[in-house]
Amino acid sequence: MLPISPYHRSLWVRNIFLGLFALGLIAVLFKLGFGYKQITLYKQAKAFYEQKNLLQAEETFSRAHDMAVLSYGDDEWNSIMFLLTSIRAELEGLHLHSRSAISEKKVAEIGVVYEQYQAVKQKYQNQKDVPGMFFQQLSAHLGMDKSFSDYYLNALQTAKAQAQSNLEKENYQDESFIETLLVIPDEYYGGKKKKQAELTALFQDYEKTKLRALIASAPFEEVITKTATSIRHYEKLGIEADWLVGQLEKYALAEIKEVIRSKDLSAFVDMAAAYRKIEDVLSTDSPVLDSITRYLEGKLKQAEQYIKSFEFTKARELYEQLNPLQDTATLLSDLEKLWLEYDPARLLQLRYPDRTFTDMLSGTDRWGAKLYAFGLSKADQRLYFAAKMPNDSLLYLDQSLDVDMKSAKAKIDDTLGSKEKPVIIVSASGKERANAYAALSPNLTKESLDKRFSVEADEISVEDSEHVIMKNAVGKGEKEIALFKLEDNGLDYIEKLADLEENPEETNEGNESGEATSPADGSTEGTDQTPPATQKIDVFAGPGDEYEKIGQVVADGSLQVIADLNGWYQIVFNGKEGWVRATESTP
Repeated sequence: MLPISPYHRSLWVRNIFLGLFALGLIAVLFKLGFGYKQITLYKQAKAFYEQKNLLQAEETFSRAHDMAVLSYGDDEWNSIMFLLTSIRAELEGLHLHSRSAISEKKVAEIGVVYEQYQAVKQKYQNQKDVPGMFFQQLSAHLGMDKSFSDYYLNALQTAKAQAQSNLEKENYQDESFIETLLVIPDEYYGGKKKKQAELTALFQDYEKTKLRALIASAPFEEVITKTATSIRHYEKLGIEADWLVGQLEKYALAEIKEVIRSKDLSAFVDMAAAYRKIEDVLSTDSPVLDSITRYLEGKLKQAEQYIKSFEFTKARELYEQLNPLQDTATLLSDLEKLWLEYDPARLLQLRYPDRTFTDMLSGTDRWGAKLYAFGLSKADQRLYFAAKMPNDSLLYLDQSLDVDMKSAKAKIDDTLGSKEKPVIIVSASGKERANAYAALSPNLTKESLDKRFSVEADEISVEDSEHVIMKNAVGKGEKEIALFKLEDNGLDYIEKLADLEENPEETNEGNESGEATSPADGSTEGTDQTPPATQKIDVFAGPGDEYEKIGQVVADGSLQVIADLNGWYQIVFNGKEGWVRATESTP
């Protein structure tokens, strides 16, 4: 490669400088051209400005300013034009936003843009200077007032038409017209006061007509629920709805009073419970709520009177009916305690509501229980026993019986065992003898019903807490009148008291001398004697001789025993209750 000579290098340098010069010259020429055009635009803007054509002036000035080649004009004029540009930017932004919101029917957004536009308008519309004139010219050019006016006038007409259509068709699913009417600016009603008066009249007429239609076609709960929803809606929108609350209270009070007059407690409870659910829209002195409270208190007092009169079933039914209005769980629990104390037989009825019992007996303070009850179930050949313990716990026991349940009868024998822990004796027709006997002792500590004995004999009589006499028992003691002792494993034969005559009629007629025969020990044969059918026993007002004697009943075994207390039986006597002594002669 040949070296470059100094001459050629100098040519190259010259050419580079010439190129740079040419580029600079071209740039200067372009700048001079743009500067000339910018100056021309500035002059045109000035001319438009002097002609009061502010829109053209601001637009031309903005084009010139965007060239950013040179500064032109005085600072005061430039400041005015910059202000007009900012006004244009703000109005055009609001214009685009309003068009978008109107096309998409966004009521809330339209209202916001309208308020912003009115704020800008308020700022410039009363000004006579250049910014005020420019605002008016640009607003008219964009058609913003007309755009808002067309929208709101149409919305006002459409909303009123929708309200009328709802009433005519009785279809209240869509009530968006309420919000629409509220967001329409005051000036479209003729001012704030006129708007308030017009809307109040419209809403009242609408809701009153709606309420009448609901009352005519819908049940009570639906009427008050839908009306309460309307009240909440108005309150959320900041509208006073006391007039609607008053209409609702008037309707509800008439309905509540009507069911009270008709003594339809079930309907009252349903209506009162439904009305209490809308308590949030009612005043603190609501006459309907006050009426509900007073009637409820009266019913609770009525239940208390039922309890005092021992009409527990009525009291319980009343408490259960009132439970939706007031929690009556505690009252029902207290009622049940009183009921059990009055009628311990309910212990079995509560546990076995579907089972039928015969020979039910109940009482207090035996076998270590506060309350007890037992009865025979023929369906499954068992004796069922229930007890309420001192700690208020309930104990339920049952035991199968091998006797003929069709003729079975049960009783408590205070002599056999002890008064606090007597033996339950069940008697029935026997297979080999006239009678069959089964004896049970409740052992509540061990939670068991212990079988004491099961025998067949013609007769049995209790001598004391440990001994019984049986006539013609099956097995040991057959054809004898014999003494037995009660042991843990049953009855033990002790001794024969007399032979059993083969012909009982002869013994009754007497011996040859005409005297009646007696057992060897001098006791009367068959000591478990039953009084004649005509024998009468005294009936007292309470369980004791100190109570008033209220009459007599025949001791013929037909007495209806409803309770057993400390050696006394409570019976039904002439349609009321009385007490007789529970002795050996009592059937």
